[in-house]
Amino acid sequence: MIINSYIITYLVCSALSLALGLVASINGFYIWRKWDLGNSAEEQYRLEKRVYLIVTIVSLGFFLRLLMIPLWFWTLQSMIVSIPGAMCLIGVHNVNAPYSYVTSGLKPVLATLYGYWLILNYFDRQTPAQPFMKQKLMFLAPLGIMIIIETILDASFFFSTPPRQVSCCTSLFDIPRDDIPQIITESTWTWVFIFYVLALFVLGELFYFLFINKSEDLTKKTMWFGKKSFMIFETFIIISLFTFLVLAIHTKISPLFLELPFHHCIFCLLQDVWDALLSFSLVYIGLALLMIYFWITSSANYLDVESTIREKVVKLLVRSSVMIISGLIILSIHFLYVIIAHK
Repeated sequence: MIINSYIITYLVCSALSLALGLVASINGFYIWRKWDLGNSAEEQYRLEKRVYLIVTIVSLGFFLRLLMIPLWFWTLQSMIVSIPGAMCLIGVHNVNAPYSYVTSGLKPVLATLYGYWLILNYFDRQTPAQPFMKQKLMFLAPLGIMIIIETILDASFFFSTPPRQVSCCTSLFDIPRDDIPQIITESTWTWVFIFYVLALFVLGELFYFLFINKSEDLTKKTMWFGKKSFMIFETFIIISLFTFLVLAIHTKISPLFLELPFHHCIFCLLQDVWDALLSFSLVYIGLALLMIYFWITSSANYLDVESTIREKVVKLLVRSSVMIISGLIILSIHFLYVIIAHK
């Protein structure tokens, strides 16, 4: 096992957030079952006092989990010097694959779910009726289970990572092979083109829904909001866009930005080119906020409180737009600079 200050800090934070998550999830499930505005005033008052305490604990726990996501990757970065053969995070992951890749892949997924709960809770507290109360309480149980799974995977990785010889990213990505993953991710402009086309489509959606939110026309709002099919479609679009971004970086952007024509490693790019990391982070956060926006507006209760929280929903959409556009601008400027410089 490799020990350093980052690993110790991460494990302590993980244990603390796990304890908070378990206590809150169990109590949240109990309150969800009992929550009913038709209860006696005394019983409902007792539940409300208890739920405020649980919500405070959960909020602290989820904020801590969000802060732990960059800490996770910084911790992996700190382990490179202790693992022979490792040149980037690929080498660190290869020590205990595939579990290391699974737990790293969970991080952006769980970050979106934590953010969704926190923003849903914020909107819920803006209205006296608290229309999302049962929804956010019900969501605590699956989130608690996922925190347990994530913590087990993280601990298993750290406690079973010996400083042994590993293969570097070149052997994984750059040696020609004939298998399907290598063919899909070969050096091509296809994924870059698809990414930018889909990004323009999503930006068009952003401006369209900004217009709808500021409009008083309820017909357009009822046509989109409060429908699960709308949420499923938009979730698919956003996940597809993020997937195409990763493929575009792997196939074409990494070799160009690193000025290594045959090197296709997203981890090398993100650790060596700061503006690539910045643009990637901005696009990811913007897409996560956009997904949260669609999840909230697809709620069956949303139209009942739309007029009350409209201004805050618009702010969420504006922040998503600013981050996505900023990330795309930074990426595109670097892209054009590299292409022109190599002509």
